[in-house]
Amino acid sequence: MKRSLKIGLLCKKFVFDYGGMERYSVSLARELLRRGHEVHVFANSWQNESGIIFHLVPMIHLSLPLKNLSFAFFAKKFLIRAKFDIIHSMERTLYQDIYRASDGIVPIHLEQRYPNPAVRRLKAASPRRLALLYLEKRIFSDSGSRIIMTNSRLVKDHIIGYYHVHADRIRVIYNGIDTDRFCPGVREAHRENIRKAHNIEEDEILLLFVSNDHRRKGLQNLLESIDQLQDRKIRLMVIGQGAGAYGQWIAKNIPGDRILFIGHKKDMERYYGAADILVLPTSYDAFANVCLEAMACGLPVITTMNNGASELIEDGENGFVLKGASPGEIKIRIEALESREQRLQMGKKAADKAKRFTVEDNCSKVIGLYEELQNRRRL
Repeated sequence: MKRSLKIGLLCKKFVFDYGGMERYSVSLARELLRRGHEVHVFANSWQNESGIIFHLVPMIHLSLPLKNLSFAFFAKKFLIRAKFDIIHSMERTLYQDIYRASDGIVPIHLEQRYPNPAVRRLKAASPRRLALLYLEKRIFSDSGSRIIMTNSRLVKDHIIGYYHVHADRIRVIYNGIDTDRFCPGVREAHRENIRKAHNIEEDEILLLFVSNDHRRKGLQNLLESIDQLQDRKIRLMVIGQGAGAYGQWIAKNIPGDRILFIGHKKDMERYYGAADILVLPTSYDAFANVCLEAMACGLPVITTMNNGASELIEDGENGFVLKGASPGEIKIRIEALESREQRLQMGKKAADKAKRFTVEDNCSKVIGLYEELQNRRRL
């Protein structure tokens, strides 16, 4: 782009070590700044970044509905008076040019979590979900945003199906990652040390599961599949949320120390380097970034068709896409990767695919959207 743009980014928390949406916001802001654009961040809390101009958006912290609605209200109040070339929101808000639908839509979350229609209607009437549904309806209305940006075709199809948004308003831009940090070289750099620290033998297959929501990400089904593989040299490392209620089930059904819960880790590349397979049998993910990171590190990935990241997986070539995520289906796919040669071959193809999805490439595509909107205005 020939001229510098004044860009407003909306994100409740502007921190790099929190969640996928927050990390994405920081990466995008840094890359926009590096390319010479003027970046303003509207947030309720942040980690200072040199060169970025921050604006405090008040938020009522009494409840989740009030948090969401108050942030949307106050952000609009500030932005409507300001002059920006582009307003790009990562949150469900009331005033933006581009909305990034990075975590899917509420009706699908409800559908996946509550299969019973009567229960689903009841849960949809909770104050938090009513607030989110209200904001989504405003965003997806004709005047709510000029462009909707999604990170998968899965979410694009859901938005069209539930909110009847015209396909021309929606752009799919897959996530980008730091391919210097997440690369096949992490295997040589970290495999031996991490495995030794956790008493994992070289001939044991180490499965990796990364989650802060074990129920939605399918941990129970994965555990049951490992229960069916008791005679194999397989270990599971869980990063993120702790064992919680799963601890009792594991103690009863999977003896020994085959399941390792090691908490949250910021240096994820070290654990990708130590692992052999990433398994994420999620019931719904707009785009689980851990899948792309693991692929870039040379790991075959087993995930479901309800994960937008599965669109980067060629089933049977660089990973496996589960149709239903039952324990039996997961077990079959793990068994298909018992051969070290097969894992390495698939992992190489996964890394070759993932290395194209960089932060720089993602930012270039986003700037393409900004340019499109600027051209529309000029016309």
